[in-house]
Amino acid sequence: MNSTSLAPPVNDLKPTDTPARSDLSWRLLLGAWLLLLVVLKLWDMAPPRVVDAQAAPEQFSAERARTDLQVLTRAPRPSGTPSHREAREYLLRRLSELGLKAEVQSTSVVGTWWGLPYDAAHVDNVVARLPGTDSTGAVLLMAHYDSVPHSPGAGDDAAGVAVLLETLRAMQAMGALRNDVIFLFTDAEEAGALGAQAFHAQHPWARDVGVVLNFDSRGTSGAAVVYETSKGNARLIQALAESVPRPVASSLVQEVARRLGHSTDLRVFREAGVPGMNVGFSDSPSHYHTAQDRLDQLDLRSVQHLGMYALALGRTFGDSDLRQLPAEDAVFFDVLLGRMVRYPAYLALPFAALIVLAHLAVTLRARRSGAVTFRGIALSALGFLAIIVITTVATGALLFVLRRVDPSLVLMRDPYEATWYRLGLTGTGAGVTAALYRLLRRWRGPEEVALGALVPWSVGLAASSVLAPGASYFFAWPLAGALAGFVALSWARRTGRSFVAFGVLLLAAVPVIAVAVPAPFLLFVALQMQRGFLAVAAVALLMGALLPQFELLGAGRSFRPAGLLAFVGVAMLGVALGRAGFSAEKPRPTGLTYAVDQASGQAWWLTTDAEPPPAQARLFPSQTARPGPGVLSPYDSDSVTRAGSAPVESLPAPTVELLHEEPVGPGRRLRFKVRSPRQAPELTVFVSSEATVVRARIDGRDVVESPPHLSNERQPWGFRYLGVPSEGFELVLELAEARPIELRVIDRTYSLPGSHAAPDLMSVPFYLAGSTFNSQRFRF
Repeated sequence: MNSTSLAPPVNDLKPTDTPARSDLSWRLLLGAWLLLLVVLKLWDMAPPRVVDAQAAPEQFSAERARTDLQVLTRAPRPSGTPSHREAREYLLRRLSELGLKAEVQSTSVVGTWWGLPYDAAHVDNVVARLPGTDSTGAVLLMAHYDSVPHSPGAGDDAAGVAVLLETLRAMQAMGALRNDVIFLFTDAEEAGALGAQAFHAQHPWARDVGVVLNFDSRGTSGAAVVYETSKGNARLIQALAESVPRPVASSLVQEVARRLGHSTDLRVFREAGVPGMNVGFSDSPSHYHTAQDRLDQLDLRSVQHLGMYALALGRTFGDSDLRQLPAEDAVFFDVLLGRMVRYPAYLALPFAALIVLAHLAVTLRARRSGAVTFRGIALSALGFLAIIVITTVATGALLFVLRRVDPSLVLMRDPYEATWYRLGLTGTGAGVTAALYRLLRRWRGPEEVALGALVPWSVGLAASSVLAPGASYFFAWPLAGALAGFVALSWARRTGRSFVAFGVLLLAAVPVIAVAVPAPFLLFVALQMQRGFLAVAAVALLMGALLPQFELLGAGRSFRPAGLLAFVGVAMLGVALGRAGFSAEKPRPTGLTYAVDQASGQAWWLTTDAEPPPAQARLFPSQTARPGPGVLSPYDSDSVTRAGSAPVESLPAPTVELLHEEPVGPGRRLRFKVRSPRQAPELTVFVSSEATVVRARIDGRDVVESPPHLSNERQPWGFRYLGVPSEGFELVLELAEARPIELRVIDRTYSLPGSHAAPDLMSVPFYLAGSTFNSQRFRF
């Protein structure tokens, strides 16, 4: 039988007991229902309204937290800077006002997470403890109070700090808890979670911690999301579902975060086996780690949402038996109206098997009825996979064109107009998918195409249930809803009793939209706009689960639905392009920096920009000039695109004093004192000659590495030190050989000499731009 003959007129799906109703009415009703579900889901993901400062004292109020935010965000707070010290003193005063005796854990720490250059710092953690009545362990509420250079750090992480202070005030108003609650404000998180490492390894209170709640964000708006948990999280998720009024959380998010390698203070405790979770907001990513992360750009609704988590979870775990928290892993996700679904991860595989078997049963029944053929389903599956690929490629091509028009798509990790671009790419991608579906429907019947489009869902479900159980729900429950939609479509076509079928079609869309709609947004945020085509691929996959509904809307018989979707998408892109461009309100990122090489007596302007902005172009008359070796550390010099000769500023060079030397076997041990006479907050030290470093000790802390490291020009042994004390620090190197060793020491301050700032420019990236580097060479 030719499958094209199976395509019935659309009015076959019209209820037979209401013949007066037009097809248009039912299409409008279905379209409105789908739109309502999408809007409801997006509204459900939005942060709640702000609670004002006059609210009851036991409530969390972001308006009250604003007072702390105003103080904390006056200036950037990199470790070791005056503004960082002012923030620390402010925290001590606020904790005292709230009735707690706070202390400063002042110590040194070395981290080797990221390899060379190693991270080291002098940290000043601020910590206070709220005693419980019958403690079974301590609840640790944690946020970091340092920021990256050039950023006031409103979202990252003044918001978390202010949330903890307001949570403490509200907790005290609500009465005593069973467990102790430790409030930890960590230092040097931006240097590799060094403050958290110092607390966990050195502070006696760390042994009491039974659960950790870390509050750290990567943007300035959006819902607060649980984006990471520790292993064995079932009871953590139970507490989340039962206590937080509007949780936004899913095990898919943490599967993505884990694979992207995001790392926060929680990692220290997670790797030590302490139960815990990360909570934060991540929209407006264009502001992340930039000068735009300011209080006036921070959405207080996001702070309110973050505070709702902190207070609810703090109270819940504060009254729980923390010895009972370890459990099995859970699969979990929020659906609608603040509801969460959760079940043990070991059920992911049985659920997957049942749903895949249901898919097989539905397919066999459709085959026995003569509505489909296996060949037709296979061709439809290949056809729909081709639709996803073509939509993805077309979106990538569109992004290529847009990058030629809007430079922010090239110069920024995400553009200022990210929301409009996301909507535009989603709309155009959906339009392309719908148009290709219309073409596929010319060759195959609606039931074959609908079943074929579900093959990728079944494959994804089977794979995820084995490889990433936390992600399996994304495929499982939309697939179940899509199968119900297919059954309704088949029933209506066979029997004509389509009034009930129409109702099933409406209900079948609920699990698809409620569960799957957040995925494209998650991918847009996690992968950034340059890889937005992958988020649109998820949109195309999502549409494949709604093909019975799209068939009723006429998408299989007309290009009009495709045209409408594409028109909306193009309009959103038009809005994005109309609002594009850099200005004082939306400054352009630039990587200008200045470096002095005291050994050669030369200075350079350096940039990481492929094309410097006009205001800086005169500093780089040549496109090929490169600075000499040692001006920057080898870890940073690869980022430099251009260099230009600069006037030599009179800067006191960093110093290295040899305090002691002794032979050790065939090698020797050297003890140095390293200082920055100009009181720079950051120092980089590396071995610039060939030498094998057997052991090292930085400021009294051993560097744990194995095997011994052969330092060479391509990968020298070295480290960065933040929060450099005014008196400097000691460095001990044990070398395998007795031959001379050469050290390069570079200190860094977070400003440029002279006046090279412009209102429409901002220093990015934070690890290099907008700074003065001062290098000296030493030989021992």
